[in-house]
Amino acid sequence: MAELEYYENIEYQNFLLSSKRREICPPEAIFDNFKFNGVENLVDFGAGKGFFIPEFRKVLSKEAWIWAAECQQELLDHILKRKIEENIPNLTPFFIERSDHPLLPEWIPQPDLVFSSLCLSTFPNPGLAMDGLIRSMRPGGRLIILDWNKHEYDIGPRINDKISQDKMMFLAEDYKLKITKHMRIKEYFYILEVVAGANFEWGYYDLKEEEADGGIWEKS
Repeated sequence: MAELEYYENIEYQNFLLSSKRREICPPEAIFDNFKFNGVENLVDFGAGKGFFIPEFRKVLSKEAWIWAAECQQELLDHILKRKIEENIPNLTPFFIERSDHPLLPEWIPQPDLVFSSLCLSTFPNPGLAMDGLIRSMRPGGRLIILDWNKHEYDIGPRINDKISQDKMMFLAEDYKLKITKHMRIKEYFYILEVVAGANFEWGYYDLKEEEADGGIWEKS
C-alpha cells in the first residue's frame, strides 16, 4: 500500500483542529491584519476539517457565504456534520478534483476572496495553482495564502516539502500576480495576499501548450 501523504493522515488533520495549532498560528494574527469586510462569497480552499470556518463567521457579514472546497471526501463529510450540528446556514462544502491547475466550478458564485491554508505547498507548482484560483475569481478578487515557513516542526510536512515565503512570492510574480501584503506569523508560518497583476491575462487557456514548453519546477 502506498504511503499516505502527510495531509491525508488523520493525526495531522486532528492537529489542524487542535489548541496546539491555534497556539503556533493564532487566527487573530490573520484576521487583525487582513481585511474581510465587503466579502460576499469566500472560498475556503483546502478546508480540511474546517478550522477557519468559525473564524470566518466572526469577520464576515451574516449574509456572506462560505464555500468549503476539499478533495478528500471524509473531510467533506466532517464539515457537513459540523454544518448540521453547529447550525451554520451559509456554508456549502463541495468536492473539488485534484488538479495541478485548480479551477473552481462554474456553479458557485465567483468569489471575492479565496483563502488557502496550508494547501498550496502540496501542489507541484504553487504558482500554477495560484493562477487557476485567480482565474476562478471575479476581477479584483483576492487570494490569501497561509503556509508553512521553512522551519522544522514535529508534525506536518518535512522541511524539504515546505515552500519558503520568498519562493512562494517569486512564483506568484512569475505568473503575473501581485503581492499586496505579506507577513510572518510567529516562526512557523507566513501569509500572503495576492491579486491579479497589471500584466495578468484573464481567461482560460490551453494547458497542453504550456506543458509542451516543459519547465521543470523544483521545490526550494
